[in-house]
Amino acid sequence: MRTRLLTLAALAMTLAACTNDIENLNDGPVAAQFTAAIGNNVTATTRVSGTDGTKWDKGDCIGITCTGGSSYNNVPYVTNNGDGNFNPASDDIIYYDNTDEVTFRAYYPYKDDDEMTEGKIAATTNAKAQEVQTQHDFLFANGAKGSTYNPDVSFTGANAFSHCMSRITLNFKGGRGVTIPTDGPTSYTLKGLLLQGTFDPTTGQTATTTTTTADVTLPGNRTSSIFFPQEVESIGMEILLNGNTYYTALPVKEDKLQSGKEYHYEITISHKDVMVNASIKAWDKVNENVNVNI
Repeated sequence: MRTRLLTLAALAMTLAACTNDIENLNDGPVAAQFTAAIGNNVTATTRVSGTDGTKWDKGDCIGITCTGGSSYNNVPYVTNNGDGNFNPASDDIIYYDNTDEVTFRAYYPYKDDDEMTEGKIAATTNAKAQEVQTQHDFLFANGAKGSTYNPDVSFTGANAFSHCMSRITLNFKGGRGVTIPTDGPTSYTLKGLLLQGTFDPTTGQTATTTTTTADVTLPGNRTSSIFFPQEVESIGMEILLNGNTYYTALPVKEDKLQSGKEYHYEITISHKDVMVNASIKAWDKVNENVNVNI
């Protein structure tokens, strides 16, 4: 079993340690214990693909790095029960071997170093990718601390995971003379978006990697989609319903899809027009709300 040890304190500090410290170290290295939450308004045991974006799923795996020169880098830990308690996903286990406090960062979803390009994770957000959104619902957490005598590392509160992408959610409603089926319209198309990009697991930063926009056509019952943050004045939309095609545009506050924001659109379809009411909030907690009618 590989057990790379965190960097030892200077010999002088070790010799000056109190008796209890020495006794604890003589018992062997202490394993770090990790818990994590998504959003600073939820607890460590709330669970990524839940409807509110603050829930872990069984088997979700994060990559943990000890900052400050340690050899622990991108170590996989998994929440087997989806309860926010993370355990080693391999024989690579993070240990303390002295009383120094250590700082950690983490990201989701875990990728092996060989799956990255220049340290970044590449992804697409096309229609196929929207079927398994957890693969590009990038999360990042930083600043959680632990030590030999406080081995529990808690990615919660101000150090909780936060969403790094932008989320669009839709609610279709029937207006005068129009009835929406229970499974929604036949399909809808979001137009003019940048679909390729990268995620940096060391900083939580995302970036688009193309200047060519594309359209995404989704079934009407898939009312949630995740995209890279990007500049866009509005998102053109075509809706196929009962053999008819309706056209509208989704307004975007400040002409930008922002990291960690959820853009919710209530779309009311009538025979003669389409009304859109837009609200914007932080993805993992209630924040601002802005309403726009077009």
